Order: sequence, then structure tokens, then C-alpha cells
Amino acid sequence: MPVVGVDGSPDGWLAVRYEDGQYEHAAQHADIESLWDVHGGADRILIDVPIGLRETSNEPRACDRRAREVLGSPRGRSVFPPPVRAAVHCRDYETAKETQERFTDGSLGTQTWAICDRMQALDCFLLADGRARGDPSVVREAHPEICFWALNGEDAMAHSKTGAPLMAFWERVGVLEAVDEAVLADIQAAGETLDTTAGNDDLLDAFALAVTASSLTGEARTLPRDPETDPQGLPMEMVYAPA
Repeated sequence: MPVVGVDGSPDGWLAVRYEDGQYEHAAQHADIESLWDVHGGADRILIDVPIGLRETSNEPRACDRRAREVLGSPRGRSVFPPPVRAAVHCRDYETAKETQERFTDGSLGTQTWAICDRMQALDCFLLADGRARGDPSVVREAHPEICFWALNGEDAMAHSKTGAPLMAFWERVGVLEAVDEAVLADIQAAGETLDTTAGNDDLLDAFALAVTASSLTGEARTLPRDPETDPQGLPMEMVYAPA
């Protein structure tokens, strides 16, 4: 059963593929369409980009709210609600900020705007390609810190990737090794062969999503348990695998 974990990177989309529980390969894709061309036959693709979007409210999605709750402080700060769909599809930050303020009683920060290009690309693709969002959906949203939390027995990571990067890296590798003992060698092999400016965190997060996708048996667990859908029918959820 082929599965894929995908994380955004400076060069586009970093994909890690597992087949029947074992690492197969990692590759960089310039856009979501080329990623789908290669991996569209996978059983499951988990991606660290918000999928279901609000259209007229800045109320946090239930999955974002629940993720912040289970991660607690300070890891919960890694989860932030996406802007409304119209703002995601704007061409520049000032227009997006004005759009967010027009449709909601909130605003739009530059950190969130920095990933709006990926949200826009994925949203357009999912709305245009019924295969990717079929029943069940092949492409589903996941969050690396929720994946680590779940694989660690529902216990959030202690170390920050920015505040203590070395300890954070090895803590997270240890969690993945408990599921796949070969993961460190696989991460090293991927890092040596990838032609990308992606960092260690990008690669580690893609592996976390791939290991999660590979670990799922039967119906996936989600935050929240009964996800809502957005006005376009896309699920607002985060997928995870229990330890």
C-alpha cells in the first residue's frame, strides 16, 4: 500500500513515500499537479497544509481549536487558523489583509500569508480534481506536531524546533524510530539524494506524515472526531495515527 507524507518547502512540495510499511523514496515537486502526477495512485496522501476553509468567518476551525488543546502550551502555538478562502486567493498581502478584515472581525498576519500560496494551490487543485477529494479522500490534512503527539502516546513534544533545534530533532526522530527503526537511516539517505533547499525540519515533518500514513489501519483518526466540512464540501480535519 503506497502512502505519501508531504510538507511545504522553499522549492515547492517535499514528498516522502512509503510502500507496505517501508520507506521507498523522497522527492521534491515544483507544484501540486506534478506531485499528483507521480503519487496520484497512492492510497493516502497526508499534507501539512490547511484544506477546508471558512468563507465568511474568522472563527477557528474545530480541528485547529482541538489541536491547540491537545498540544497545550507551548506546542499549541504551532497551530494557527487559516484565513478565509477569498483572502487565500488574493495576489498580494495588502489585498489579502483587507479581504480578511472585510469578511471577518479579524486581520491577517504575515506569517500566515507566507503559506497562502500553498493553500491557494492546494485549494484550487482539490476543487478541480474530484479524484483527489473522493470518498474516501486520498489527499487529507495532517499537522506534524499532532502526528508526533499521537505517535508519542498523545504526549506533545517537549523541545521547540526553533528554541532547541538539536534536542527537538533527536526527540522527534526517537518518536519515529519507535514506529520505524530504520527511519534515521532513511532520513539521512533522503537528505543526501534530494536536490532541494528544504531544511531538516521540512524533511523530518514529511517523514512524520509519511510514517503516520503508513501506520494507519482501517479508518483514520481525526481531530475533531466528527469533522465539519467547509462550504465547498472539503473536510476541516487533522488526521493522525494512534501509537
